[in-house]
Amino acid sequence: MKSLIRLIVLLLLPAFSFAEEGFVIKGKVTGIVSGSVSVIIINREDSQQEFPKVRIENGEFTYTGKIDHPQLVNLKISTKIFPVFLENASYTINSDFESLSGEKLVGGKINGEYNAFIKSGKPHMEFLKANPTMGVAPWLGIMVADTYDHTKEAYSVLSAEGKNSFFGQKLKANLDLYDKSGPGKPMQDFKMSDPSGKAVSIKDFAGKVIVLDFWASWCAPCIGYIPKMREHYNKYKDQGVVFLSVSVDDSPEKWKKAMDEQKMEWNQVLAAGAFSPTEGIRPIFNIKSIPYLIVVDQQGKIAAPLDAYHKDEVASVIEKLIHK
Repeated sequence: MKSLIRLIVLLLLPAFSFAEEGFVIKGKVTGIVSGSVSVIIINREDSQQEFPKVRIENGEFTYTGKIDHPQLVNLKISTKIFPVFLENASYTINSDFESLSGEKLVGGKINGEYNAFIKSGKPHMEFLKANPTMGVAPWLGIMVADTYDHTKEAYSVLSAEGKNSFFGQKLKANLDLYDKSGPGKPMQDFKMSDPSGKAVSIKDFAGKVIVLDFWASWCAPCIGYIPKMREHYNKYKDQGVVFLSVSVDDSPEKWKKAMDEQKMEWNQVLAAGAFSPTEGIRPIFNIKSIPYLIVVDQQGKIAAPLDAYHKDEVASVIEKLIHK
């Protein structure tokens, strides 16, 4: 019995050792003699990290590295760049140069699932609900986590393993943030100041309906929404409704210039932390993109968080609050 256990341990050792070592991509590409290979990680804040390059010799290469968790990356082979879903596993890629694509990468598990998703042509949520146990499923969930309802639905269909994965845990963290800033929750205060530099607080408008519009001078859709905000302001300003445009600009000068150009006569403030993903308003309210609106009721509770796709619902929310 002891010998059997020892044999099983010995058989498992290479797998554990490899998991620590990372990934290996062995390639053989015809139609190219030399060049380089690299892996480029791109995150949702549009920054990127490029792994060290490896030379191609006579059309062959061996590329090694290690990633913290399975993720979508760009694989660059000479002048060709294409997406692959990489995990710490062993891969091969054999192809002529002109036909290089993510489908040619063989190995691991999730890259094949990712390519199946791409080939299906289905929306992220539809493919996720049809394949909730796939390794790519938690990542698909992150891709649709733009609202509370979408995040809740995506997380609910994941398997237990998917929920415990890196992207599954990230999805749960998003859901927890939405729970803290969803309808019925107390509106959290945050650091902001008016054009003169004076600190402003949500408490300054206690007892009134507050419409917060998060925007920036560099955001074209935000600028495009200003005429609609002006329309709402003119209609409701004398009905106990306060309008507060919250800029997430990183430059007070650009904020003030845009504010003057757009003739925004209602309350204007600049949020501390700009649009940083780790500080300021984004982590507090789980804001993915702007424009983003939050309507606060007379009791200081969030009545409706409205992303860019739902911002036109703000008038109906205001009407319900001022007539209840």
